[in-house]
Amino acid sequence: MEILTAIIPTIIEYTVEPVSRQVGYIIHNKSNLENLRSQLKKLDLAKERRKHTVKEDERKGKRIHTDIQDWQKVADEMIEEANTIFEKEGRANTKCFRGVCPNLISNHQLSRKSAKLARKIELHHDQKEFPIVSYNAPLEEICATPSQNYMAFESRISMVKEIMEELKKPGSNLIGVYGLGGVGKSTLAEEVYRQATKEELFDDVVIVLDAKQFPELERNERIQQKIAEKLGMEVQGSMDVHIWNRIKDKKSLIILDDVWEAIDLEVLGLRPMATCKILLTSRNRFSEMRTQKDFRLDVLGEKESWVLFEKMVGDVVKDGPIKKVATQVAKKCGGLPVLVVAVASALRSCSTLEVWNDALRRFKSFDKEDLKDKAYLAIEWSYNQLDAKELKPLFLLCGITAGVGCSSFLSDLLKYAMGLNLVKNVDTVEDARNALHSLAEKLKYSCLLLDIDDDGRVRMHELVRDVAIWIAFKDNHAIAKAYGDELKEWPDRNSLKKCTAISLKSCKIPRLPEVPWVCPELRFFVLGSNHVDGSLEIPGNYFEGMKELKVLDVTGRRIPSLPPSLQSLTNLQTLCLDGCVLGDIALVGQLTNLKILSLIQSQVKELPKEIGQLTRLQLLDLSFCFELVRIPPGVISSLTSLEDLRIGSFKKWEGGLNDGRSNASVSELKQLRQLTALHIHIPDAKLLPANMFSDTKLERYTVLIGDCLPFHYIYGTSSNTLKLKLTTSSQFSQGIKLLLKRCEHLDLDGMEAANIISYILASDSGKQLKNLCVQNNDEVTAVINSSHAFPILESLSLDNLVNLETVCCGQLIAQPSRKLRSLTLRNLPKLIGFSSKGSRPVVTTETEEIISENEIGGPTKLFMNGEVLMPNLTRLILHRCDGLRFLFSSSMATSLVQLTHLEIASCQIMEEIVTKMGSSEENTYNIFPKLKHLQLQHLPSLTRFCSGSYVEFPSLELLHLEDCSELGVFIFDSNSENVTVGKQTEETDVQYFLLDKKVGFPSLESLMIYDMPKLRTIWHHQLSPDSFRKIKRVQVSRCNTLINIFPTSLAKDLQQLSELRVENCGVLEEIVAKEGVETTPTEEFVFSKVTLVQFQNLPQLRSFYSGLHVSKWPLLKTLMFFACGKVEIIASEYSRFQERLDSALVCTSIKQPFFLVDKANPFPNLEKLSLDQNMKIWYEAHGPLPAELFINLKWISCAHPQSFHFLEKLHNLEELVVYMGPWKEIFMYKGTSSGEIDAVGRTLPQVKNLCLDKMEELIHLGNDNSGSIFPNLEILKVNICARLKNLTSSAISFWNLTTLVVWRCSGLKYLTTYSVAKCLHRLKNLEVQYCESMIEILASNGDEQDSGNYHEIAFSSLQHLKLYDLPILQGFCSSEIFTIRVPSINSLIVKKCLIELKISPDKSLIQSSSRPERQQITEEVEEKEAEEEDGYKTGGKQLIAHTIAFGKCTKCLGNAYSVICAIQ
Repeated sequence: MEILTAIIPTIIEYTVEPVSRQVGYIIHNKSNLENLRSQLKKLDLAKERRKHTVKEDERKGKRIHTDIQDWQKVADEMIEEANTIFEKEGRANTKCFRGVCPNLISNHQLSRKSAKLARKIELHHDQKEFPIVSYNAPLEEICATPSQNYMAFESRISMVKEIMEELKKPGSNLIGVYGLGGVGKSTLAEEVYRQATKEELFDDVVIVLDAKQFPELERNERIQQKIAEKLGMEVQGSMDVHIWNRIKDKKSLIILDDVWEAIDLEVLGLRPMATCKILLTSRNRFSEMRTQKDFRLDVLGEKESWVLFEKMVGDVVKDGPIKKVATQVAKKCGGLPVLVVAVASALRSCSTLEVWNDALRRFKSFDKEDLKDKAYLAIEWSYNQLDAKELKPLFLLCGITAGVGCSSFLSDLLKYAMGLNLVKNVDTVEDARNALHSLAEKLKYSCLLLDIDDDGRVRMHELVRDVAIWIAFKDNHAIAKAYGDELKEWPDRNSLKKCTAISLKSCKIPRLPEVPWVCPELRFFVLGSNHVDGSLEIPGNYFEGMKELKVLDVTGRRIPSLPPSLQSLTNLQTLCLDGCVLGDIALVGQLTNLKILSLIQSQVKELPKEIGQLTRLQLLDLSFCFELVRIPPGVISSLTSLEDLRIGSFKKWEGGLNDGRSNASVSELKQLRQLTALHIHIPDAKLLPANMFSDTKLERYTVLIGDCLPFHYIYGTSSNTLKLKLTTSSQFSQGIKLLLKRCEHLDLDGMEAANIISYILASDSGKQLKNLCVQNNDEVTAVINSSHAFPILESLSLDNLVNLETVCCGQLIAQPSRKLRSLTLRNLPKLIGFSSKGSRPVVTTETEEIISENEIGGPTKLFMNGEVLMPNLTRLILHRCDGLRFLFSSSMATSLVQLTHLEIASCQIMEEIVTKMGSSEENTYNIFPKLKHLQLQHLPSLTRFCSGSYVEFPSLELLHLEDCSELGVFIFDSNSENVTVGKQTEETDVQYFLLDKKVGFPSLESLMIYDMPKLRTIWHHQLSPDSFRKIKRVQVSRCNTLINIFPTSLAKDLQQLSELRVENCGVLEEIVAKEGVETTPTEEFVFSKVTLVQFQNLPQLRSFYSGLHVSKWPLLKTLMFFACGKVEIIASEYSRFQERLDSALVCTSIKQPFFLVDKANPFPNLEKLSLDQNMKIWYEAHGPLPAELFINLKWISCAHPQSFHFLEKLHNLEELVVYMGPWKEIFMYKGTSSGEIDAVGRTLPQVKNLCLDKMEELIHLGNDNSGSIFPNLEILKVNICARLKNLTSSAISFWNLTTLVVWRCSGLKYLTTYSVAKCLHRLKNLEVQYCESMIEILASNGDEQDSGNYHEIAFSSLQHLKLYDLPILQGFCSSEIFTIRVPSINSLIVKKCLIELKISPDKSLIQSSSRPERQQITEEVEEKEAEEEDGYKTGGKQLIAHTIAFGKCTKCLGNAYSVICAIQ
């Protein structure tokens, strides 16, 4: 019973109570639902009250606490759940058992859910009270969200990445970004802010934009306030301590944008440290702020600038003509984003070409009030911050003298600066040079100069140059034009009186006035040309009004004699006559205050003795004066103040004392006690005096001794260079040894090279060498030994050292190659390794043994595992090293992480470039990570590049494969199904693919494959992902077994391809090959960027793709077919061709065109088209060939008669080439026989250039009744037209002809007649070559001869006349009554002719007296003429008679200014 009493309550608890509870849900259904409604109403009211409080706080900018947001979210979910229950209540009231009983199951479920939900709502309602709803959160910067106009350019993205990497370094805490105003520094700072915030690298990221906006006196305080606000601090009074205490224990990044001057960070409460990193942006480099890393932000490149311009200006630039002008306008913006945006926005609504042309005109002017205002002011501000004494004048000097590419040589600036005394507190040329370099660096740090190039040039941006010219004009009254511009008229006299500088480099200028200018303030005058111009004459009194002139530079002029007024320039310090044709320059000797004289690249034969009077001369530059053959003895030694002598092109040195010498002696240099810089070439080492250079003070030098080729001299560089080709050991004097100690570039040539190398290694004189070249010696066996190497060597070149076995003899103790950047090895037949142990080329390392093949038959490899480290090697060239079977081990290849250029050629036994032989290495995936250029040529034994399952060349841009006859797959995998390579292919006849999925080229842009006789297919259709997607140029030539170029899948991915050239492939049938079964009935190929396609000498080529296809070529400009005999039709519209193909089921077969194209214009930009001899342009030659399909054609070359019917509709056609046509007469009228070109009633006024080539049957250009088909022809070329009798034709107007070239026309006896010659007033160039029957150039009509009157024929514009290999030419004109004048002639070439022509002083063409052999030649010609057509016999005899008469009566005029060409 007790047990039962104890069990019953438990039974009731687990049975009766649950049952009663469940029954209660049914009984209390309505009350539970009502209770839920009551609780829901209270919750809804509480939620609404809380909602109002939250919105009020949000309007105040406060941030809502998360628990409040969570309470609201839960309340919303409960309300939604309750509403769902109420919706189900109605459905639960439906009766069951046909309406007799209530639905107990549904009522039970709803009652149960409503009871539980009511309890949850009640509890949630009780939690509605929160003491604090919101808080004051830090305000988010506007820049946290990028602007819709923000564009992520690659140049900016890469810099942001670099900055972020720098910020992650523990020791980097103060970083600077500097650049011109408007270049985008603030935008970059904002992007760094966004990136740092996104990556959550810091607890606090603060950015203060445009710090310069605050007044100077309040700047620190205002910046402090901004920082405190952004950190959420409420501080009164001094804030520096509070800010510091706020950030010192947290990781913080503070970005201060646009700081114009040095700022005390501690005053702001900031101290750069590991937990507080600071990024500054400014217009100048932070030299005073001690930044640990500075980033220079340059202007946008042309492509990026155009992308930004195009986005901002909108669709208006899609119009062709406007786009052409718009690209020029965008370029004028100088890559400054602020200017690009301003200009593009201003032009956004301009849709007419006139407005755009006006905008371009305004940009070419110097009007500051136009759209360039912002940029000008930004650059002018940077200029105003410069030091006034030196930097400002140097900046303006760089601007007004900038040449090609807005660049100036520092050597030129040195001459100008010294002449103007611009560099202060210096006494010597060397000091001035050093100071100038320092000043140029400061301008670079101010972002007013771009990089200083290795060749000694400084560059500035075009926009910066324009501002410099504008400031020079505004502040200094300078007259300057940008390089190549035009000055239409000289300024008035008042302007010239104020003018301080004139700089006109290669500018078109008016004639210099006869009346001398009065320029009392003029100090600087540059009048330059980039070519010798004989049209500008300098009046004799021209310089009389320029008494204060200090610098005069007249470049590229023909100056027979210097103007006498030059001697009045008594204050002249610098005189530059570079690139001039000079006569007598003795007058220069009167300029006794001259410090600098420069005659670079001038044609001067003798340096006059008067030059010896220039005792104050400090710099004499005779570089590249190759015609200089005489310097009178004593002239050089008289120049006692000379510090810098550049005389490397003078080679006529003599030995001995002054007595008896006619030329300068090397010993005179010993008298120049101040000499510190020298460039000289002494071709005979025997001329060196004893102890030459033994007491030298030379700081910089380029010295060549011996009969060696001129050194590759980079003008303006300052490295000490020595090139020696000595013949005896005695010539290796103590003075040369002294030069060796400071030599940086050493070139050793010839038999003494071995002795000099031995001396250098024994004396340890190579520590300063950066570049070493050794060549042409049979004794050198190594150039480095184990104990004495070249620790800073950057470039090593070894050439034609026939007994060299190793580069380094002995085990390397140190690593002499750590700085080596370039290694060139040429013609080293015995080379078997880079280093060796002892004298034998056998060395053992930890990982591999390298052995000479001659000893054991093992592999020879240049670089072994772990042998030598070359971490900085960027360039490796290997030519004609026939002892090497392999180049690298795979570990050595992997270590060359900086290699960018690899070139291997003519190594006869080279089998593999990277080998694993003798090693357990397997991974070749990461070799050459930075290699960009790979060239493999003339390697007859090469079977593969390397072995591996997959090898990627991530940076390779150019791959050049040539004459590698055994090369199979590029990467060989022994586990691959296709392992057949090289010679095995011939035996098994298994097809291989040169490039397949085992090799990756994700960056490849250029592929060149030449002379691969066994190559059948280049690409497998299965390739590595992303490979070849960036390829731009493909060139294939002389691959005689190649059957196609691309597989279909690859052809569809060539979206970057721009050029395709395929030549000399004998069996090539198609360009794109099918891949198995076609998945679609019609393939589509879109070559969106191709601009050039050329197919040449492909005799079996039939189609682009043999199946049905559509190809699109939206940017194609040039399409060329040469000797592709089986291509009969270029293109056809796809739909029309398919219709004909369907109809051909019952007809004859249809010829497939090369291209099948869309209905729309398939070649909208085609400008140049070349057709084969029997090729048609369109499928239906006289059918629907709309001319608008080729409306942009400017050049066409064709021979097929049916291709001419549409020429007159090509309104942009400028050049027409007709070749290999079978016609006797090319321009005919109605009624001509079939087979001759039909030009009925047509005229081609737009054609300016006509070329007739290889027209073997052509006799006439047209009969006398022809209309003028070419009324505006400017260039006429006739080549290899053997039967052509004359050029006279009314079809061609000669009035506008500027160029006439006739070549290998053996039937021509004369070129033209008197009546045609009278029309040739504009002819500038006339060339006649290889015309074996040519008797005279100009023939009379006969009427002129009979009249007895004298006639003058003036070729008033003729500048160039060339007569070459005309074996029976008797004269230019046979008649005595003609005078031929050529007033503009500057080039006359007569070679392999029996005559000599001269130009008389009055510019008449005259001929020397005839030679005795002419009579015999005349008789032979008469006999030959008897075999010619009857219509030409008489005229020919008359011409011969005139020629003989002309030869007898012509007199040789003395004192003629002429060019006499010897008979060859």
